[in-house]
Amino acid sequence: MIDRTDGRESRVLIRLVGSFAVEKDGMRGAVGGRAATLLKLLTVERGHAVPTDRVVEVLWGDCPPKRPVENVATLVSRLRRTLGPEAVTGGRRGYRLGVPPAVSVDLDEAAALTAEAESRLAKDEAAVAVAAATRAIDLLDGGAVLDGDNDAPWAAPARGEAAGLLRRALHAAATAALRIAEPGRARRAAEAAVAADPFDEAAHRLLMRAHTEAGEPARALLAYERLRDLLAAELGTDPAAETRAMHLAVLREQPPAPLGGAVKPGAVKPGAVQAGAAKAGAAKEGTAKEGAGPLTGAVKAGAVKDGAVKEGAAKEGAAALAARAEAEAALPGRAEEVAGISQAWAAAVAGRTGALLIVGEAGIGKSRLAEEAVRVARTTGGTILRARCHESERSLFLQPFTDALTPPITRLAGPVLRDMVGDGAEALARVIPEAAPTLRQGRHGTVGETGRRSSYEAVTAFLRALAAREPVLLVLEDLHLAGTATVELVHYLARRVSGARLLVVATARSGEGAAALEALGHAVVRLELGPLPARAVGRLATRSGQGRWADDVFRRTHGHPLYVVELLRGLAAGEHGVPARLSAAVLARVHRTGSLVERLLRAASVFRGAFEPALAGELLGLPPQVAAELCERALRVGLLVVTGSGYEFANEVTREALYAATPVPTQLVYRRRAADLLGHRGNRPVLNGRSHRPELR
Repeated sequence: MIDRTDGRESRVLIRLVGSFAVEKDGMRGAVGGRAATLLKLLTVERGHAVPTDRVVEVLWGDCPPKRPVENVATLVSRLRRTLGPEAVTGGRRGYRLGVPPAVSVDLDEAAALTAEAESRLAKDEAAVAVAAATRAIDLLDGGAVLDGDNDAPWAAPARGEAAGLLRRALHAAATAALRIAEPGRARRAAEAAVAADPFDEAAHRLLMRAHTEAGEPARALLAYERLRDLLAAELGTDPAAETRAMHLAVLREQPPAPLGGAVKPGAVKPGAVQAGAAKAGAAKEGTAKEGAGPLTGAVKAGAVKDGAVKEGAAKEGAAALAARAEAEAALPGRAEEVAGISQAWAAAVAGRTGALLIVGEAGIGKSRLAEEAVRVARTTGGTILRARCHESERSLFLQPFTDALTPPITRLAGPVLRDMVGDGAEALARVIPEAAPTLRQGRHGTVGETGRRSSYEAVTAFLRALAAREPVLLVLEDLHLAGTATVELVHYLARRVSGARLLVVATARSGEGAAALEALGHAVVRLELGPLPARAVGRLATRSGQGRWADDVFRRTHGHPLYVVELLRGLAAGEHGVPARLSAAVLARVHRTGSLVERLLRAASVFRGAFEPALAGELLGLPPQVAAELCERALRVGLLVVTGSGYEFANEVTREALYAATPVPTQLVYRRRAADLLGHRGNRPVLNGRSHRPELR
């Protein structure tokens, strides 16, 4: 999984599958000798502290040094110097492996992906389940766990854990592949599961189903005969009833039972499933109970000991409601948007290329929703490419794409990269200068129209090739600040690319860069973010322990997410005005509209409620038409809203911040002038169909 995020703290990844390896920030670390053995032991027994006596026994056996506790402490210090202080915690009584995000383990990543695959099957999102399960299989299929420590008894739990995870991932992959009518993929996964454990009847049923749906019933019958012979010779028993029923259906050329049951995932106990280690009882009872689900249904979230599979029925409506509830819990008030993100990713994983544009005013939650897309992609085995657009880099050709693509491209070997991009190597080198030596960059110079198109095609070719390996999520933040070429390439990808497992998610601030973004037209799906509803603000207030202020916070913010969060933080700290950090954010937002708009809004902040543009303009001596134009600018960026024949601030927080930031003498000038003007106007203007007189603070 590729994930580029600037300014990250150091991260350690420990790989137990295959040869033991330690990576720090993507670079292979040098850990050897007894320090490596200690790290392996702590990793195998992660989740709890390992007593020092146990460490001494593993490291030195019956011949410990004179001062074993001090020697272990020295090894721990060496690991902390190499990997960071959070890599190993604890003291001389016992030590423990650090926890995420400081330290991660490949088996834990595989477990999370497998659980996600099973959960996605429960939601009838088979394409996404395939991607997650395939990524888990890739992590687990790199060889035996701790390959160089085959005789070490302390490593056995990790081997059992990996075997159980691989079995679950293969079952999920095969089941999901059958759901999306890919019997070839299902066959390969089922064959791998059978090879890992010849007594796994669930895997044999999946294999029979895959052969049957591929139009090869004879192969399905042969698979059954092999299983029957194996069980008779080794265990003296017959296949389970479910397996015999499937065999009979194949003989009678009857359609197999629909995939309507459920596989319930759960934590597999270390060592519970090992290749060829099935005993008579396990084969007779376990295989009869296990795996009925993969032949008949979806995966439901839940705990099942030793990977046992139970039948069940997951109704689509219930799954949809559960998904919506989960989204609402994670992001209150954004369940619809989160569902849209999830659906777009599922479509992309299934090979339907997509592009989403998340639009909204500053602080409305665009980045948080984009982060949700990253979370969904990461937990389902996607490759994540990210970049942010900067106004100062608009003139740089495709700079956001350069930032996003450089990490994965520079990690690829030259022949692999050139094979991926083919004839587009030279054009891609213009976009990715760091890869120029590998791509054999051609002559330098200005990128003309022909060069521009060839660069677009080269980037597209690389993304297609990358997506052929794993589904790809490309996140471009602040697209309203991007140059024309970047927006054009997003349009090009959205219109010209199909069949690639690619989803482009871009964020843009409403009212800014509108001309360029309008050029995207219907090529992208727009997600317009508005304020949060009162119930969502109530949930956030309750979470923060400020539930009694929920109504007041909603009144002052009108549901603006950033303002809600910052006001709640201020209230928790005892602040009842506009917190300094929030005030700075509001003023910066207003400042971006230009000095004249800012002056007008400061003057208008003396009014409570609605005001006419002409009235606000008169406070500054501006002609009515100029004041009206300035109000329209503020309207376009969401600082004002229309109320009848006038305007009012989009929320009270904005007005409060502007008024508080205006020097007191200036406030007095505006107030006195406004009082004079209102005195001459009587009960005008009429707003919302009723007589209304603007109030002064």
